[in-house]
Amino acid sequence: MAEMRLDRLLCPKSIAVIGASTRETSFGYRALNNLKTYGFQGPIYPVNPRYDEILGFECYPSLDGVPGPVDAAFVALAAERAPDALEDCGRHGVGGAAVVASGFADAGGEGIELQRRIVEIAARHGIALNGPNNLGAINLFDRATLWPSTLLPGIEAGPVALVTQSGSIGIATSQDERKLGLGYTITAGNEAALTVADYIDFLAGDARIKVIMLFLESIRQPDAFAAAVRKARAAGQTVLALKVGVSESGARAVQAHTGALAGEDAVYDAFFRSHGVLRVQGLDEMQETAALLSAYPGQPENANTVPVTLSGGQAALFADLAARARVPGRELSQATVAKLRQVLPAYANPRNPLDAFGAGWDPEVFDTIIDILTEDPEVGIVAFSMDAPGSGGADSSWVSLMADMVGKRLPRPDKRYIFVNNLSVGGLNPHVREKLDGYGVPYLLGMTAATAALGNWLGMPDPLPVVFRAEEAQGARWRAAAAEASSDPERFALLREAGVPMAECRVVEDAEAAVAAADSLGYPVVMKGGAEGLLHKTEAGTVRVGLADAHAVRAAYGEISAALTRKRGSVVYLQPQAGAGIELLLGLRMDPAFGPVVAVGLGGTLVEVMKEASLRLAPVSVEEAAVMLGETKAGELLAGVRGRGPDDVAAAAEAIAAFSRFGPALADDLAALEVNPLIVLPQGQGAVGVDAAFERRENKP
Repeated sequence: MAEMRLDRLLCPKSIAVIGASTRETSFGYRALNNLKTYGFQGPIYPVNPRYDEILGFECYPSLDGVPGPVDAAFVALAAERAPDALEDCGRHGVGGAAVVASGFADAGGEGIELQRRIVEIAARHGIALNGPNNLGAINLFDRATLWPSTLLPGIEAGPVALVTQSGSIGIATSQDERKLGLGYTITAGNEAALTVADYIDFLAGDARIKVIMLFLESIRQPDAFAAAVRKARAAGQTVLALKVGVSESGARAVQAHTGALAGEDAVYDAFFRSHGVLRVQGLDEMQETAALLSAYPGQPENANTVPVTLSGGQAALFADLAARARVPGRELSQATVAKLRQVLPAYANPRNPLDAFGAGWDPEVFDTIIDILTEDPEVGIVAFSMDAPGSGGADSSWVSLMADMVGKRLPRPDKRYIFVNNLSVGGLNPHVREKLDGYGVPYLLGMTAATAALGNWLGMPDPLPVVFRAEEAQGARWRAAAAEASSDPERFALLREAGVPMAECRVVEDAEAAVAAADSLGYPVVMKGGAEGLLHKTEAGTVRVGLADAHAVRAAYGEISAALTRKRGSVVYLQPQAGAGIELLLGLRMDPAFGPVVAVGLGGTLVEVMKEASLRLAPVSVEEAAVMLGETKAGELLAGVRGRGPDDVAAAAEAIAAFSRFGPALADDLAALEVNPLIVLPQGQGAVGVDAAFERRENKP
């Protein structure tokens, strides 16, 4: 198989349009017209035996007649003709091809075989294959528009790229009416050969790109995706992901559209967080976040934000939206309030957010307000929330003056200024935008999307540090022991060896042995009965707690033994009664795409009631385990509530980290692993697991 080079697909020096046409509604015509309109500088070769000339370009009956080498081909042919076209491309050394037709794996049946054929052909000839079932790709830096949808004039290349698995999202965004500066728009389609990961990897090598936006229905190659994101982050780029398929109906729509399966949304969250991908929740939010990060790629040292408005109502709305987006903003200092009182009317109450209108518009007063906020060392970000619609009117003339007031104070490395149009419906005012672009100040559209973008910028996740899995020799020992462990006591012992604090177990064969074990352990004790396939002991009547004397132990043994009659692999055992504490669930399952995933939340009887947990890809560090606890109601309880607590969070975090290292070592044998509950005792007293379940893979004995 030959090497595929994405530069020949995405940065071609020459392009052939196979299936070019004079029919203006056809993909072949539109792609050729885009190349002409946008001024692609290399040779352009229409290919169709029916025509001698199209749009002023000489048309060739086949690639045989093309007078020069071809880097990339736009294949505007039906699915069944694509294999022959790709073979022809291969014979002529074409390096990249966009096959945009549908009717491949997306259609099922014979389409699956068609897709297999084009993948094999592309691999054999080293053709970087884009698609199928997509719209191709645009590189505005080089005016290479392998694209069949009409493009608006005047779109310019800039620091943002879009990779999308949805063609329609590509059409809508590629027009760049938001004027982000879309250097690249790439639609992935079925990802028959090249995946989103390949495109991220390519973009990571282009220093002109600062932000990569992703519209995702699924991730087909998680490991390659993670490696590509790491490369992009190392290059100083930020990766934004809008992942759809969150709801059940959304997941069904994804499956119907591309044939890809949408995974559990919480697992995607964990995956994105692990690798430093910033997840956004909508198209407007994604574009405003990209606009903000294009201007300010890094996070500010001081995130304390003061919104400045010309209306008390708008100040209150900004405060609400900023709180929802977790934008930090503390009250103004007494010194700053005192200075503001000197320029605002006596009845004004300066606070954060700041209503700066006062008794009316006064440029000198507003300029002084900016000066006061700029000189306040506690203020890191000043966000001007104004009304300057694209058509003019409202506050447009005032906002233009505000822009100049900010501009004359730049550069200020210790401050970040942001302008926000309160409404998105009117668009951005072009005169204000021209000024702010010149000053390098971001101008965001719509208060809701803008505050979300602010929260995203200030809360950008760093990739989690790599936590190495257990050494292979240790993992092999654990796997061998787990294969032999047929009872709860044996599994408890294995977990203890792995560093998970589990209660001591004493297996007993009769009532008198049970009494002797209880005497040794010390009263009160807990007696349990286990058997093969018995996951819920309480419901089966095989758990007795608080056994305080020999009489209670004998009675409990008789009752549990009776409940276990005729159950295979039955065993009765005693544990010391654990003290009162917060009960946690530690769960680990093997996701078919992302591998081991660890979950932490309230356990015991609350697990079914609360139905909440914090997820990460396993393994995790002790520090990240503590963060996970803080993301759940368990964290609040462990910190102390109504006079009880705090509890031993450090011990709980150590247990979670050990559990997360143990599980991946058994990934080939186990489908899931659970400790429920892990009882977290008062601070300094540790934690203890009192029950565990191992679920073996179906194909394992």
